Amino acid sequence: MKPSFHLYLMSFTLVKWQVFGWHDQDIREVESVLSKVLQCRLNFPGMAVSVVKDGRILMAKGYGYLDTSKRSPVTNRTLFQISSLTKAFAGTLLLKQLKENTNFSIYSKLTEILGNNFKFSKDLWTQEADLKDLMSMNLAIPGHNGMRLHTSVTRKNLPSRMQYLEPIYGFRTKFLYGNLNYGLVTHMSENIAGKRWENLIQKEIFDPLGMSSSTFFTSDKLEAEKDIATGYDRGHDRIVAVPREFSRIFTTLCGSNCILSNVIDMAKWMMVHLRRGKNEHGKQIIDSDIVDLTHHPWTLIKVSKLSWLFTQPDVPVSTTESSYGLGWKNGHYRGHRIYHHSGSSYGYSAFITLFPDQDMGIFVAMNGRDDYYMIRTLLINYLSDVFLGVQPWLNESTICTFPHPFHNKVPKSETITIDRSLESTRPLPEYEGAYYLDAYGKLSVTYNVTSRRLNIEFGIGRWTLYPASIPYKFHGLAEGIMHEFWDLENIQFQSSCKKCPISSVAIERFEKKHPPVFKRVLINGMSACPEYRK
Repeated sequence: MKPSFHLYLMSFTLVKWQVFGWHDQDIREVESVLSKVLQCRLNFPGMAVSVVKDGRILMAKGYGYLDTSKRSPVTNRTLFQISSLTKAFAGTLLLKQLKENTNFSIYSKLTEILGNNFKFSKDLWTQEADLKDLMSMNLAIPGHNGMRLHTSVTRKNLPSRMQYLEPIYGFRTKFLYGNLNYGLVTHMSENIAGKRWENLIQKEIFDPLGMSSSTFFTSDKLEAEKDIATGYDRGHDRIVAVPREFSRIFTTLCGSNCILSNVIDMAKWMMVHLRRGKNEHGKQIIDSDIVDLTHHPWTLIKVSKLSWLFTQPDVPVSTTESSYGLGWKNGHYRGHRIYHHSGSSYGYSAFITLFPDQDMGIFVAMNGRDDYYMIRTLLINYLSDVFLGVQPWLNESTICTFPHPFHNKVPKSETITIDRSLESTRPLPEYEGAYYLDAYGKLSVTYNVTSRRLNIEFGIGRWTLYPASIPYKFHGLAEGIMHEFWDLENIQFQSSCKKCPISSVAIERFEKKHPPVFKRVLINGMSACPEYRK
């Protein structure tokens, strides 16, 4: 059945190109550009693209390989993690539940939905924050992605941990993106329905839309699925495969990033949003007012990574994002309104853009790393121009050389340089002990007498530490399940005086905007902090 459907979709795509005025030469040019990008941008071995316009699929195809070992080809059925594109699904589901099963709305206080025991670290947030603030990233609480490495952080206990995370700006004063926000959204959906979030998405969204291939990294049945692109991330002078087990654990909160989908299913998702909730047969699957709420510009975005690379006069055409909705960003391209969102996780990069006034949508997924959304945005912009019928400002050459010849802004590399000759300013065993932070849990520092190195353990993370040139500072090389793709830079221990015991350690990589500080609570098995409870 699958092969025949695949052949049908290929012929369907060619027919639709011709219907909309594109011919063999146009097809060959686009195919050439996409294939060339795979050859010149070596940080991802495969990608898939779908384009919809006026209710029809114009393009749905895979390129390159889903893995580097077997070199199995990417097809339009190959599943990619769509990462943060999951948020639009989570937002849509919760709004649907609120309307159909509760008296709550996006203006309801979080304490009304989560219960009076729910609280933030600041009283103002606890008293005034509503669902809209949470879903539109208007709480000014940093993302703290490092928390997700620990298996003790669950959908059920996440609400109780939020009280330990400090906002870093004033209430409702600044957009600040956070994946934990949609972990709370997941928790709310499960609380309302008494069912697992994955089952709710399947019933309320996937099944009605005919998204028959889409699934979740958290699914028990995932091992039986063969057509999944392996995720690759930047290693030490190479790309490395991201273990599927890592992705399963890191997506436990689910509503922020756990969905796997392909270009066929995502074409259906784009069309239902362009039709304000109607499926391909014109049936209203999602209420139009719910779709409109997800697209609405709720929170102003003053500065974005996208604008750093894609703003005139640095480039001929600006790509803007001016506000955040409920799982979507609002912006403009060539004067046209767009709703878009990026999806970035370890091993995967995705991007979706909708042109509501042109009834057009484009989805791109890759199994590799794409800093600052650069390659994804280049591909989206090129394909947007092609399907809008305007002369593209990009071609296969400039997509490969970007940011040259337009400008010289280059995303900063996160590669850590280790000087193994450096010595610690104090004996390494003095750093040993258990460290604790309420929101995160326990972190262990041990001394390995064989390697004569310190090791850090937090959740599924294991790192070997190497002294930096600054006193009490170390860098960590990841071992085990996160080997090479999640190293730690700037691990800063603290002591109140040169002869005093080490009192804490800050891990910048866990949250760069507000590095978490773990207090030392056990030294050689003895409590260093009376209030600490195991």
